[in-house]
Parts: sequence; structure tokens; C-alpha cells
Amino acid sequence: MLRRLVTVRKVTDIQPIKGADRIEIALVDGWQCIVKKDGFQKGQLGVFFEIDSFLPAEDPRWAFLEPNFINWNGHRGFRVKSQKMRGHISQGLLIPLGDFPELAGILKKLEDEHGREEAEKLSQKSSFEDVLKVQKWEAMHSKTSGWSEIPKEPIPSFIRKTDQERCQNLPDVFEEWKDEIFQESTKMDGSSMTAYFVRNDSDKLPELSEADAAKQPTAVLPNGRFGVCSRNVDIAEDNNNSDTGPQYWRVAKRNKLPEQLAGLNRNLAVQGELCGATVQSNFEGFPVGFHVFFVFAVWDIDAQKYLPPKETEAMAKQLGLRHVPVIGYFPLREIATSVPDLLQRAEGIGLNKRKREGIVLKHVGSDFSFKAISNSYLLKHGK
Repeated sequence: MLRRLVTVRKVTDIQPIKGADRIEIALVDGWQCIVKKDGFQKGQLGVFFEIDSFLPAEDPRWAFLEPNFINWNGHRGFRVKSQKMRGHISQGLLIPLGDFPELAGILKKLEDEHGREEAEKLSQKSSFEDVLKVQKWEAMHSKTSGWSEIPKEPIPSFIRKTDQERCQNLPDVFEEWKDEIFQESTKMDGSSMTAYFVRNDSDKLPELSEADAAKQPTAVLPNGRFGVCSRNVDIAEDNNNSDTGPQYWRVAKRNKLPEQLAGLNRNLAVQGELCGATVQSNFEGFPVGFHVFFVFAVWDIDAQKYLPPKETEAMAKQLGLRHVPVIGYFPLREIATSVPDLLQRAEGIGLNKRKREGIVLKHVGSDFSFKAISNSYLLKHGK
């Protein structure tokens, strides 16, 4: 499920902050936002901008945030992230719906067609980042790493991008799924990596750009095509052997993934987290020169669905790869019964005795999954 960065939501409660006369807490589903006092009432609709929304400076409605503007990916604007005020965490940005006539107009049209109650439900299921030109902020690769010189294409459309919904957006999950079994695993802090293989007789092969066997000998195999992707792009084969260069292809080759996936002769995409000394500030604390691929999913390209969690674990073992640490398999009610309960569980120790980023829950009988990110991690790393 792709993240919905900009949504219309109903305020479920307003809570005071002791000693504060200008701000208060507005609850939106499982999120809590610090807002101006008397800016919202319980039951009122607002526009909610989730963490990592990047708001463009060109929109004058964000002028009040200008002191905190940053430059990112060739643009200037504001990045929404977690913060702590008066001892309370605030996650996301909540703005009155009246400040956005273009969204209010959409809601009015839905109301005319479906009635007020159904219109509100439909609007809360929609995402409006394109309307407001909001982008998802993501850490950029360093220009000194050689990343910009490597040819790239968009990730193939037949491979699902790696992303899970946050538990705060699923307040009803603990009642609706309480008796269902979930795999609980540690969320690793690194860069998303996908290694895929497409057979020569697959109808998906024509979707891939042509490869030059002389320049990309590992990508062009006798029975199909092998490729490596970050979260958003398909990366051309890279022979950079520097410890500071991009590690995607280097790690894939070291683990013999081209030969292994070709040997399976199945249309598959193995997805996981690339962690190591030069990845994402090395939050996990790996030694210099060390990089590792932690598998967390296997996408069946033909079936267009994920393999069940236990099959994914078995596949990782078969390929000689490390799987993200699995805590166990439990009914959801034994893991958590509410959003605050799950966020508390997300606080914990991961690999190398460091605080973990959080946990991921995957249903054993479907593609449904979601995550809980540790609040202490978010505050420490400005996310």
C-alpha cells in the first residue's frame, strides 16, 4: 500500500496541554498533532499532512513555515517531521480544510453526488498530494558516491514498491484483525533494495529497457534478465568496487543473486533492506566496509502478490541471504490492542545492541502488512 501523504481527516478529540495557553493536541485517527488553541473542534474536518510530506515553497500558504525551509532534490520547501513540544510528541501537520478551497470543492462535489456522510468517507480514503504538489521526502544519495553517474530507469511497473502503512492510519485494525496471525519482525534502517529476475518468455520482459550484454553482462543472462532497484529506480549494472560507492549491484553480485535467481527460473523480485557502513548514516552500527542485504519480502511477478512470510523466510535461507530478524508469529491481540500499545512495543533493541527503528507486522494469509515506527527513533533522527 502506497502512503497517502495528504488526506482529509476528522478530528476525533481535542486534548489540552498542561501549562500551555496557545497550543493543544488534536487527535486524528492514531496520530496526534499539536495545533493552535481553538483552531479545531472535535468532529471537524482538516487536511492532514503525514510525516515526510515535502511542502513546496511556491505555495504561499506555507510562508509561515519559511524559517524552517530546506533545499531538497532541487526544490525549496518544508519537510514535515516529528517534533516534541511541552513534553508531547507531534506527528504530522493539521490545517483547517477552509484553507484549501480546491479540496473543499472536491468534497462539495462528492457531497452533491453521494450525500454528506458518504462524501466524508470517500474524501478520507483519497490522497491529495498531487493536487497540492506535495512530494514524499526521501534521503538523497550523496553526489560524491557516484550515484548520479549511473544510468537509471523507473522501477518496473510489475514490481510493487516497498512500503507499509503506518499503524496510526489503521485505528480499527486491532479489533478487525485481532484473532489473525501476524509475523512480527524488526524494521531495519537502511535503503530499500530489490533484486529481480524475468524469464525470456515472460510477457513482462518487453517492459524493460534494452540492455547491452557487452556493458551489462550480469544483467543479460541466457534464460532472462536480472536487475537491481532502489525503492524508486532500476539501476544499470554498476562495476564500482569502491567502499564509498553505491552498493546495490556489488552486494547482489557478492551474494550471487543473478545466478541464483536465474537458477530458480521463476519471475521473482526479492526485496529487502540494504544496510551497511555507507548507508543512511549507518544507524545500525555496522563496521567500516561491511554491507548486507536483509530480505523482508518476495514478490511473485506472475501472480502479482507476495509470497507468505514463512515462504519468504525459506526463500531467503535457500538463497543464502539474511532475513530481517523475526520476533515470532502471534495473534494480533497478543502483540498489541491499540496504537499506543503497538508504538510502545516498537521501542526496543535491534541488531548490534542499538535502538531499533521499529517493527513490521505481516499477515500470514494475505498481502496485508503495516508498521510501527519507534517515536524515540523518529525524534532522534528528525523523521
